This record gives sequence, structure tokens and C-alpha cells, in this order.
Amino acid sequence: MVRATDPRQIDRVLGTAPATLAQRRRLKRALGAARARWNAEAAACGLTEAIRSEVAADRRVDELLRIAAATPAHSLMGAIAKLAVIEQWGEREPEGDDLPWPFLRGVLSDLVTLAAELQNPAPPG
Repeated sequence: MVRATDPRQIDRVLGTAPATLAQRRRLKRALGAARARWNAEAAACGLTEAIRSEVAADRRVDELLRIAAATPAHSLMGAIAKLAVIEQWGEREPEGDDLPWPFLRGVLSDLVTLAAELQNPAPPG
């Protein structure tokens, strides 16, 4: 059995020869009807809205992670907080394709800055 989720897949399997034209048209109509039923049921049960909400939430998380990665820590506790964000993100996204390199670079930079300040404290002023 071959499954198709896109009309182009039907053309790839059957080719585009004139001899398969009627069969391809029939299969594409059936696929279109099945997709329409799926979309109607997905909307009726709330799946479509749930997927939209999930995509919006993922975008917001990505935005917040970019902001947090770019925000310098001003204390050792701030650097620790950034590391905690990395750890929590990795725990929730174990299969994520994105490595937290911006966070790691930012925390490393923060720690270097904080260490330098500890080595050479500013004179009381």
C-alpha cells in the first residue's frame, strides 16, 4: 500500500504519463475530499486552534530565549540563572535541533566579566 498526503506524491508514484491521467485525477479528488474531512473534524474538535496556539507559544519561547541569551548577567546569580534556563530548556527539548550556543557564549562572557570585576574591584566612589 502506498499512502499520499500531497497530490505531488501521487504524480511521483504514478508518473505523469497520459495513461495514468484518469487514475491520478480520481486519486487527487479522493485525497482532497479526505483532507477536507480531516480539516473539518480538526476544526470541530479544537485541534486546529490547539496547533495554532502551540505554534504561537513556540515562537514566544524562541523569542524569550533569544532575549535571555542576549541579556548580560550583572551578578554571579544572574549567570547561574542563565545556566538554569539552559538546563530547563534542554530538559524540555531533548530532541531539539538547536543547541543553546548563544546562551553558553553569553554566560561564558558574563563569567569572564564578573571574574575580572572580582579580581579588580572598582574603587569606592
